[in-house]
Amino acid sequence: MARRDRPRAGVDDVVLMPVSPSRRRRRLALATVLAVLAVLIAFGAGIWLARGGALDQDRRNQELRTDLQQARDRLASARHDLARFRADAQVSDQAGEQLRQEIRGLRDQMAELEEAVAFYKNVMSPGTVDQPLQVQKFEVVPADGERRFRYRLILVQAGDNRGYLSGRVSLRLKGTQDGEAVTVEADDLLDESSDLRFRFRYFQELSGTLTVPEALQVSALEMTARATGGRRGEVTQSLPW
Repeated sequence: MARRDRPRAGVDDVVLMPVSPSRRRRRLALATVLAVLAVLIAFGAGIWLARGGALDQDRRNQELRTDLQQARDRLASARHDLARFRADAQVSDQAGEQLRQEIRGLRDQMAELEEAVAFYKNVMSPGTVDQPLQVQKFEVVPADGERRFRYRLILVQAGDNRGYLSGRVSLRLKGTQDGEAVTVEADDLLDESSDLRFRFRYFQELSGTLTVPEALQVSALEMTARATGGRRGEVTQSLPW
């Protein structure tokens, strides 16, 4: 006698449902679209972030360029002001130097005028004096050539100048030679154009050039003028070398 198989108690029945191919394709397409959307969203977000960062960088670069241009403008303005101040200072210095030169020139002219007034007052003063022969100026300066010097002497007649004063000038160099004090007559040291004789009523200028010997260390130039005419007189003056 045949037995019938009975299903086991407690076991659920599994029902397999057939899947349509069209439905599977729709699911696959939906998954693909979702994946593509995710990629596009991620790519767009990256582009947005990159573009935002680029915009910020461009903004910062523009601000830096603006600050740089403003700094350049301020520097150019400062250089312009500095150049103007320097020009003003140079003009002021030049004006001050010119003014100082003019003042020195005026002082020199005043000194010359005072000297001329004293000179002519001394020459033209009436009456008599004890010493008619006087020295108005005596100086020595370097001349062309080594150890060559030029002297200049102005003699005046003071007091009664109705007559002439005539005479001669002698020059002497004082110093040391070979360690000893010496006095050297300058007659042999003068050139041919040097003036030593005088004859005048009011004043006369004598000048000439002398050459100092190599071994002589000069400390002073001594001058003596002697009037030997009708009005006698003698004057001596020493000029430090």
